[in-house]
Amino acid sequence: MAYVTPEMLYEFAGKVPDETATMPARYIQAAEETIAKYLRYSPEREQRTVTVWGDGTATLVLPAPAAEISSVTINGTVQEPDGWEWRKNYLSRRLPNGQLEIFSTDQRVEVEFAAGYDPVPLKIVTCALQLATLYWESAGGNLAVSSTSYADTGTRVFNNFKEDRFLEEINEWRVYNV
Repeated sequence: MAYVTPEMLYEFAGKVPDETATMPARYIQAAEETIAKYLRYSPEREQRTVTVWGDGTATLVLPAPAAEISSVTINGTVQEPDGWEWRKNYLSRRLPNGQLEIFSTDQRVEVEFAAGYDPVPLKIVTCALQLATLYWESAGGNLAVSSTSYADTGTRVFNNFKEDRFLEEINEWRVYNV
């Protein structure tokens, strides 16, 4: 993972670059790990090979969105590339008669594919920058505290530090059924 650089974080957060600082890279790493856990895959483009089993439906579920299918093998037999279709992380094959192939539970399907994005979508990059900045700012221990004053007494209200509001912005890239 490395689709966000310390230079990007310095610029985004309005901080002065410090060549000796090691923590900004750690905040970036934590943000990218948080995003990968939320999306259920690393959003950076990478070649992957996975084995999935048919489940009696016309759709195979991959663990990451497919950008390109390199090869498909069913029960050890290499398949022709014609007819394979994918949308996000769902893979299917259209037969010559126009119908979708049904994958039985005894079909072991090995798929080699390019997963993720190149470049990583700007919303995901922005989310990583927001999270890294929040991690950086919370290092002082005061990010989750806000104060409210009332007429007769002063009160301190504690707000929870939640990443969810930023992660929800990238929900369209999340994969399900994995």
